[in-house]
Amino acid sequence: MNRSIFLVFAHPDDESSGVSGTVKKYTEQRVPVDLITATRGEKGSRLEVPEGIDTGTAREAELRAAASIMGIRNVYLLGYMDGELYKADIDEVAGKIADIMRRVESEIVITFGPDGISGHMDHITVGKAATKAFKNLSAEGKGPRKLYYVTIAASALPDANEYGVATRPDDEVTIAIDISKYFDSKIKALSAHRSQQDARDLIEMFREGKASGFRQKEYLNLAIPRSERREKDLFD
Repeated sequence: MNRSIFLVFAHPDDESSGVSGTVKKYTEQRVPVDLITATRGEKGSRLEVPEGIDTGTAREAELRAAASIMGIRNVYLLGYMDGELYKADIDEVAGKIADIMRRVESEIVITFGPDGISGHMDHITVGKAATKAFKNLSAEGKGPRKLYYVTIAASALPDANEYGVATRPDDEVTIAIDISKYFDSKIKALSAHRSQQDARDLIEMFREGKASGFRQKEYLNLAIPRSERREKDLFD
């Protein structure tokens, strides 16, 4: 097992909106980070995308640009259709994720939890599949040591309902990672997803001073092994 981090998300830009500050913090410490993205985001918006380029191709290029900004080592695309991941056989998706996990041998896995943050079915499905892959490898006596779910502390976004996202009570957040030194990198990673209205809206929200808690911290919840202990570092 290597001291490294493995991200599993559904769409290009999930990684940038959720954990780009955290990723930059660790890659600057020379911790390798790898990323699985289940779809190419074919059903996203197409702001400033030339007519001759399909959405999936544009978004994959944006994903790779954002990954470079964050220092991500490898990007793995599973090739499922955006918006239809929930239709896929969960064992098949988990098997593909597990195959890559075996090769990468990371210590830490970060993915979506049961709420998918926004309730998006692709988010929920990829989180279930990543969790299943983690458990399957654990049953084999192999695989990563810890599984985290991306979350949002309630105090960081008091008006979460306005934005249609789920939060978690502060005392249930396992780790709040200080990203104040890496916030500019987070904005750059989000900006790489220039075709996406959601990414632009999030950047604007930061510029207007809303959700100021996100300027300082990113939040994760340790799903496996369960613990109520507050952590200061993912590798504790």
